[in-house]
Amino acid sequence: MPLVVYDARPLRTLDLGDPARARQLWDTWHVLAALQGLVNREEPRLYALYCREFGVETDQFWLEWYRGEDAWLRTREWEEVGSLEELLGRFRSAVKGLVVYDETVPATSNAASTAAGVEDLLPVRFDPGEGSWYRKLTVDLGFPVRVWLINEDGTSKFTGRGRIPELDEPSSGSAKIDVYRWAMARYLRPGGCSPDMLAYYLDAFWLQRPRQGPADLHTLSNHDYFIAHRAFFFDLSAWADETPNDDPDQILGSDRDTLFTLMKRLNTLGPERMIKVGGFTPWPYKYTDARGVGGKHGGVPTEWEFSRIISEFNGYLEADAAGLSAMANASFHQHYPLAESYLQPNPKPTPEVWRERGWVDATGRVAPRLFIGHYVGDYDAPSWLYKAVPAFFRDPRRGEVPLGWAFNPNLADRAPQALIYARQHATTNDCFIAGDSGAGYVNPRALTIRHFSDLPSGLKAWVTHCDRYYRQWDLAITGFVLDGAGGASTELEYSAYARFSPDGLGTHFEPGIALHAGVPTCREWDLPGSVEASADRLAAFAKEHPGEPAFFWARSILKAPTWYAEVSASLRQRHPEVSFEVVAPSSFFGLIEHHLKSAGRR
Repeated sequence: MPLVVYDARPLRTLDLGDPARARQLWDTWHVLAALQGLVNREEPRLYALYCREFGVETDQFWLEWYRGEDAWLRTREWEEVGSLEELLGRFRSAVKGLVVYDETVPATSNAASTAAGVEDLLPVRFDPGEGSWYRKLTVDLGFPVRVWLINEDGTSKFTGRGRIPELDEPSSGSAKIDVYRWAMARYLRPGGCSPDMLAYYLDAFWLQRPRQGPADLHTLSNHDYFIAHRAFFFDLSAWADETPNDDPDQILGSDRDTLFTLMKRLNTLGPERMIKVGGFTPWPYKYTDARGVGGKHGGVPTEWEFSRIISEFNGYLEADAAGLSAMANASFHQHYPLAESYLQPNPKPTPEVWRERGWVDATGRVAPRLFIGHYVGDYDAPSWLYKAVPAFFRDPRRGEVPLGWAFNPNLADRAPQALIYARQHATTNDCFIAGDSGAGYVNPRALTIRHFSDLPSGLKAWVTHCDRYYRQWDLAITGFVLDGAGGASTELEYSAYARFSPDGLGTHFEPGIALHAGVPTCREWDLPGSVEASADRLAAFAKEHPGEPAFFWARSILKAPTWYAEVSASLRQRHPEVSFEVVAPSSFFGLIEHHLKSAGRR
């Protein structure tokens, strides 16, 4: 059977100022993503063209790579299908029917995605109007409705009053919370949802504010992978001190209490393990003080609070954060064949190399200069990796300075081909490390200090989880142990990291360099956005450490290789008095270890 390509890029041109066009975009992608998830569950069969970033047609790039240089699918027959109706006809046998949801209760759209994965259904918004996808699917194409999340007459099934439909329990007073209670009762059980995975994505509230961000921030294109894996979808606030803007009349703290219940229930479905949470707080739309949202908490504190909560329940985040949050075809890419292990493209430098380069003198002392290590981030999100690699790994100035590409290894689950492309095209100055906080974004201290859960320490599960990924990708450095709201890591957490990340750790709240459990560490410092300001920041740091080695672990976000080359050139030009070296992460942390041990610190 030929592989099928569907071009969804015309949806990018729809005028979202027109509510009818916004609903067209939403409805089409919801059906398409679910169809992809069902069709691609066991093998790659359906590919969509949609994403564009950094001037690159991202989905087209990866398709051409598969059919060309990489050769994974070079010999496969491909066929373009011009309409979603034709796709539905082609793959009808993969679909058992429909789940119909209620736009006026936005949470039902996430419950519909959950139902789609567990019961092999297509989610569709109730809309009997001419030309709607509900009408096309039920009347024109004859798909039966298997699950109603709205009454058949179009009135709301979930009202926040009386009793929760189909459950023998009183309403929470919130239609939103009732939806999640219903979905947990129906799907969080053996044989239902995946016990190892959650999907945190914006619900149909997007339809109320489609112009609050770029058109693809609906992130429905991300649903396919999680539907393929029968994940539970949710969209809840982490805060207990204010009601969420999408449900202002709920009892205070109901969203967070429901999040606790969800995480607790998931932990009862399997042995101690780490749980993947894909997605991110939809901060441009909900739960923050972003313009037009109306909350009182900033975006970063909201991110940190959510991460602390899921960490306490052994959850790790694959942070498809707003900006580059949308990706497509993960259910297709997941089938890319990977080897059991991959070596780093460049060997680890030895002390002899350091001496040859003048970084260590004949007496064994580290030279009194500024050593800069670049943490190239933040790649704790498959969506960011998916879009950045095609752009940044074709930058003509890549290779001029050493870069530590902080690619979390668990991103191989949804974007394996991006990791492979980067390795295959690496220069001698391209180095690979893990990002925040390893094989997924957690707050390590929250794996041991449990304010919200009664689980035992999750450090053993975290070590087991990370060790597998680090071994496969030959990683020994974690660029950013992101403590966030979980509290500063201690020797207990550092000792756990020493098991799988013995060559170095970038830290969050420490004052500078140290050795913890035998592992060299250095606080990360964010560089400013501009080239000149970054050069000045580095020079100022060097001048704070006259006559001694200084180590600056420089974190920057979504910067191209040209930017790093220009920072070095600007530092050299603006501050010629500063003696500095940009070094690979292995040398950066190795020199820290050498320096501290030479000074008698263990």
